[in-house]
Order: sequence, then C-alpha cells, then structure tokens
Amino acid sequence: MGAYDDTVPGPVGWTTESARERAHDVADTLLAQARESLSVGDTEGATQRFLRAASLFSAQGLSGDAEAARLAAVAALMNHDPRRADELWQGLAAIGDSSGDAAARRGLLGARLSRALGERAEALQRLDMARRGALEMRDAITYLDAVSQAAAVHVERGEPAQAYERLAMGWATLVDLVGREAAARWVQPLMLELRAGLGEAVFRRARADCERAWRGPPNPVDSLRGPL
Repeated sequence: MGAYDDTVPGPVGWTTESARERAHDVADTLLAQARESLSVGDTEGATQRFLRAASLFSAQGLSGDAEAARLAAVAALMNHDPRRADELWQGLAAIGDSSGDAAARRGLLGARLSRALGERAEALQRLDMARRGALEMRDAITYLDAVSQAAAVHVERGEPAQAYERLAMGWATLVDLVGREAAARWVQPLMLELRAGLGEAVFRRARADCERAWRGPPNPVDSLRGPL
C-alpha cells in the first residue's frame, strides 16, 4: 500500500442514518486497508489509516471502536518508532479511561512501550493501570498478564522482593477471582520461573523480605506457598 489516501470522505455534513452507515463502512474499509498496509511493511500508511478510522468512529460516538483503532495505530508504530508511538499513547491516555477494559488495554500496551524505551518506572505505573482495569472487569487473564509483567520489570530493576510480592499478592487475588486450584495452577509456574531466574538463595531472601513486610496476620503467602 502507498501513502495515506487523503481523498477518503469524512463525516462533515453527514446527518442521515444512511450517511452514518456510510461513515462506518468507510472506517471499516480504512481498518482493512491499514492491516493490508502493515502486511507489506507500510507502517506510516497503516498508522494514518488507523487514525483516520478512529476519527470517523469518534464522530459517530463509537468511543470503543475509536479507542481500538487508536491503539492499533500505537501498536503499528511500536517497533518502527517507539517514541512517536508513546506520544500517541499519551494522547490517548489523556482522554481518560471510559471503562476497566479500556484501562487494561491501554495499560498493557503502554507498558510494552515503556519497557521498549527503557522506562521501567513508567512501565510499572502503566501496569498498575492495567491491573486495576482488569480487576474492575474481573478479567483474571489480563490481571495475571499485568502482574507477571510487573514482576518481570522488578527483576529488571534489581528488586527481587518486589517481584516476589507482585506474584504473591497476585496469587492471593486470583484465589478470589478464579478459585484456589486455578490460581495455584496459573501462578506456581511463574513463581518457579522467578526462583530459577533469581537463584535459590536470592529467591529465599526475597520471600523472607516480603514476609517481614507483611507483619501479622493475615499473610497471603502462608496458605498459598506450597512447595515454594
């Protein structure tokens, strides 16, 4: 695909139902063209088409579709120009979170950008956004994704106790969301991976440091530790 086609009609003056349907069709066409652009390596063309589609959706009051298109533009730029992608992400984040699902999607994508840019503290803040959004929706899979990524960022920052705490608290929260057996099945492999990555001695110190910080009952790790 070539450069963005500025001749695609916009919503100006479209007031009838048929015109709104046409605008939606144009937006859907732009999304398809954007994906085709990505398939042939035309990142800029894809980005512009995603953003144009977002504008059309927004003009129709379809905020969810508009946000999805803007996030697609951010994702398209991420590997090509992460700094510009981050600027687009920040512009989207400034709009505000319309739902827990929106916060979760924004947070996860924003964290990927921050990690790509080496901004780990910012990544943790964005993962907290994703975690809170996932909890609002009781979306256990997205919640676990945010928690596991946050633990990985803490490891990158040389903070093993905080990494352990993220997983331990995530485990306790998942018990409420999906039950004890499922929570153990999901989080134990992450704990084992953390132990393997840190080494036994560092892992034990991290666990001890975390438990000291949780003085007094209830300790969410006590009943969940198992073989760890």
